[in-house]
Amino acid sequence: MNEATLATTTAAGDGAAGSPCAPGMARGRRAELDAALAQPVHCSLDADLGVIAVRGADAVSFLQGQLTNDSAGLDSMQVQPTGYCTAKGRLLATFEQWRTAEPEGEVLLQLPRELLPGLLKRLSMFVLRAKVRLGDASQAWRTEALFGPGSAALVAQAFGTVPAVGATATTGALRVTRMPPGTRCAERFVLRAPREVAVPASLGEARAVASDVWWWSQIDAAVPIVVAATQESFVPQMINFEVLGGVNFKKGCYPGQEVVARSQYLGKLRRRMSLAHAAAEPALGAGSDLLVDGSAEPAGKVVATALAPGGGLDVLFECPVDRLDAGALRLADGSALALRPLPYQLVDVTA
Repeated sequence: MNEATLATTTAAGDGAAGSPCAPGMARGRRAELDAALAQPVHCSLDADLGVIAVRGADAVSFLQGQLTNDSAGLDSMQVQPTGYCTAKGRLLATFEQWRTAEPEGEVLLQLPRELLPGLLKRLSMFVLRAKVRLGDASQAWRTEALFGPGSAALVAQAFGTVPAVGATATTGALRVTRMPPGTRCAERFVLRAPREVAVPASLGEARAVASDVWWWSQIDAAVPIVVAATQESFVPQMINFEVLGGVNFKKGCYPGQEVVARSQYLGKLRRRMSLAHAAAEPALGAGSDLLVDGSAEPAGKVVATALAPGGGLDVLFECPVDRLDAGALRLADGSALALRPLPYQLVDVTA
């Protein structure tokens, strides 16, 4: 993927800029969606995702008191999912965080661009006397997704190794992280590098697609993301975030920590995220209501939607677990949902 290829890919994905899994995705992506099931494909995520840089001697200790995961245990070879909650334990954002090898301890937080200004302002309010500087570093970083059959072979060719799921490999300042596999798309990687770092030319063998296709693969892998329409809608466990490694229950306090811990330890978790498919293609996105036949009251909320290979819509949604068997599930417009198995088990991470 040379500079020209990157520019073309970014332009192709501009329709969803700033809002991953937006309902207004172009309907002409069928060939690209189908390609992701048959060959390696790639896209730029720069139009969708931004980066907050947290710098200073107290950067790590500051984030340790704000985020759901263990920032203190993060090293420069990891990319870690984490969340930021209100005092009521509701997620304001989900991030991917990583550290550079700089002595001062710079930490990078990646999140949807539409959320970045508000989150940057909110985090800055709590710096107080800490030796911390926060800023928008979106223009300094490049993020690419590489996925589909054959992607692992391209990573091996470029990096000399293929990281395990959740692990990161590096070559110079370029890093590649293997993402959780989906039910239909198992080989999924995210590459990150400073803007001036060239991406290996060997990866240009992958077909360029729009970023919409990547967000479908995230739904296929049941990996949630909080967007503007779903801010303050979910406690982490409601979207399986702790199962995916986004919550550390042994670290110290952070906003909402008591609520998150109480949800985990006091009784069975009553609300969970599930994966489903709609044969129809309604223009409904994150934050839409989920209904159960026979009830006019919303049973849950849509986490994300994306056009699916072969037609229809794939949907991540959350609702009480006892409503999954209570009747036919449908979206707010009446479209029926067929449940699909999650690509991972819902386990008690504190057991």
